[in-house]
Amino acid sequence: MKSSYLKSLSDEMRQYRLVVIYGAGGVAENLLILLESYIDKNRIVVAVSNIKEERQLAGYPVKRIDDFAEMRDQALVILAVMPRLAMEMETHLRRLGFQNYMTAEDISKQLYEEIWQAKISKNKIVFSSWSGGGFGGNGKYIALDLLRRCRGLDLVWVVKREDEKLPDGIRGVVYGTYEHYRELGTAHIWIDNEHKNFFTRKREGQCYIQTWHGGGPLKKIEFDGENLSGSYLDLCEMNSEMEDIMISPSGFNSGLYRSAFHYHGEIMECGYPRNDIFWQKNRCREDMERMFSFKSEELMVLYAPTFRNFQRPEGDILHFSRVRKAVEKRFERNCRIFVRLHPSDIEAAKDTPWLTECVDVTSYEDVQELLAAADVLITDYSSVMWDFSLTGKPVFLFHPDLDLYEKERGYYLSFQEMPYIEAFDNEDLCGKIENFDQERYMEQTRAFVRKYGSFDRGTAAKAVGDRIMSILEE
Repeated sequence: MKSSYLKSLSDEMRQYRLVVIYGAGGVAENLLILLESYIDKNRIVVAVSNIKEERQLAGYPVKRIDDFAEMRDQALVILAVMPRLAMEMETHLRRLGFQNYMTAEDISKQLYEEIWQAKISKNKIVFSSWSGGGFGGNGKYIALDLLRRCRGLDLVWVVKREDEKLPDGIRGVVYGTYEHYRELGTAHIWIDNEHKNFFTRKREGQCYIQTWHGGGPLKKIEFDGENLSGSYLDLCEMNSEMEDIMISPSGFNSGLYRSAFHYHGEIMECGYPRNDIFWQKNRCREDMERMFSFKSEELMVLYAPTFRNFQRPEGDILHFSRVRKAVEKRFERNCRIFVRLHPSDIEAAKDTPWLTECVDVTSYEDVQELLAAADVLITDYSSVMWDFSLTGKPVFLFHPDLDLYEKERGYYLSFQEMPYIEAFDNEDLCGKIENFDQERYMEQTRAFVRKYGSFDRGTAAKAVGDRIMSILEE
């Protein structure tokens, strides 16, 4: 279904020689996705107030807004930023002599005036994991529980591509399109594991369930975080005001939702649905063996580093052949190393030669299935360490760039207070693998999980499913 409003906006843009998207962050990126099928791309430019180096946004070069001042009478400017920045940027536009402009907020208001003419569909639930990042996360296990209970629900999953495969009974909608916002605008319940973007608006009668994506006392987040932008925190505040229920995996996380998210609504202290897999019989290991052709007697080591906003020195890269030898020496079994890079690192890693030494599972949708199949986890700062703690299996932390990362984010606890085995270079890591004390590690891990109040018992998806059914029946 096409939008009458966006069609009229497209007609208006054709009157100008140039359409300037003023802003190069998340709001601008989502605006370009929304307008993609309505705009003449040859008219579009992306601009910012100041730029230090060449960059692109969604394939468009990013320029300085001052560079277009001579064309101000032939240009329509769209301020594609959070409202806090829009006022400041509007002043700069007027100073340059631009008179034809609108804001992303103006577009959003008009968009929902159209969408909200349709009624809420009482049985519709829209799921999103990592902005269309695939069928995974907590939402996957909630959706599967609902499918088992009731076939009369309209379950919609946000995807990146129209042809993405989903289970029978779940249909897809492409992230950031008009159709996506129309599904959200007419759904009874939303379920997400990260903040919804700026163009999301909630109406009376809708329920927003936030499952979040990180567990345990690890990285500082949201209003506790260091070096997070004001725009990101504005997005956090916007979401906290819309959310009705947050799903908590631990007592520690429940406290964070109040302090770091500024959230005051209902908290379900039931654990994470994605972690139920560790308590239930599953075929994850057998599936990995079949899909990647390795033997049941081999040890599966999963390396899952997190995203960084800085470039790692070459010497800080994990030496897979040395690590493999250390693992095989300690556990007396042949091993295969599987690598799961952060989704934001996928493009950068395509030409990385060291991936040929491993099994690359970066594109595998559900990291929880990888965790359930793995025997050993090596990570750095990712919250998967908390999830894997629940299995009692070994977690090794590879921290050659600890000082840089702590400056970027900060942690609630020092790593010395955690039970995981920390190493600072390849030699250190291999030595600690070879001397790993399984019994001592398991004792410390069990105590750590108890101390920070894990709620996971393998029943979270059912608990959330029960709550959703009660909402639908109201």
